[in-house]
Amino acid sequence: DDYDGVEVKYIDAVTRAEEVVDCSLPGDAKQTVQTITVKGVTDRNRAWRIGRRRRRAQVYQNKSYSWGTEYSALNSGYLSYCAVADDIPGYGQSAVLVGLTAGNGLVLLESSEPLTWKPGTSHVVGLRRPDGTVSGPWPAKRVDDFRLTVLALDFSPDLSWEIEPPHLLFGEATRWCYPVLITSIQPGDYSADVEAVNYDVRVYADDNNFAPN
Repeated sequence: DDYDGVEVKYIDAVTRAEEVVDCSLPGDAKQTVQTITVKGVTDRNRAWRIGRRRRRAQVYQNKSYSWGTEYSALNSGYLSYCAVADDIPGYGQSAVLVGLTAGNGLVLLESSEPLTWKPGTSHVVGLRRPDGTVSGPWPAKRVDDFRLTVLALDFSPDLSWEIEPPHLLFGEATRWCYPVLITSIQPGDYSADVEAVNYDVRVYADDNNFAPN
């Protein structure tokens, strides 16, 4: 029942007629094609890019996520990018930043939780800024189970506890988080329910390309 092709209808600026552009990907069977009509678009390349993004989303944006949290979720909007984690071993670990020291060209970060390092693997760490956005990921070097170093940060963490301190998200460079785009936030009493889909850079691969002749 899944779509295996996309075509876009638009009013062409040259012909002044409704045209159809095929936006399917190589290898698509095109037996169940989704037809999209775009209003206000008069350029074939623009219509094709819209359709290609839709088709690529159908292929690559096929994971869904849901979780509950406190009011922190309310700093996000529709399709806001977030880096999220869970407690599955081997993926990103979350913790709170409890100490920071800068010197000798490095920034030493201290975690509230012990961090698991995999020998022979590159690791990174991301930090939550006060506005909720992600700082990093930054390449990380081990000092001990609770401490690591990075070369620099792009903000000054507040560890005064007058506001909530930064959270850390740590892990292997290729598995440190689940990158997601927020699709729904439902506020409740002192909490919020969040839904999201996976972020995949391949969805946008044709944004600057041109429709084939």
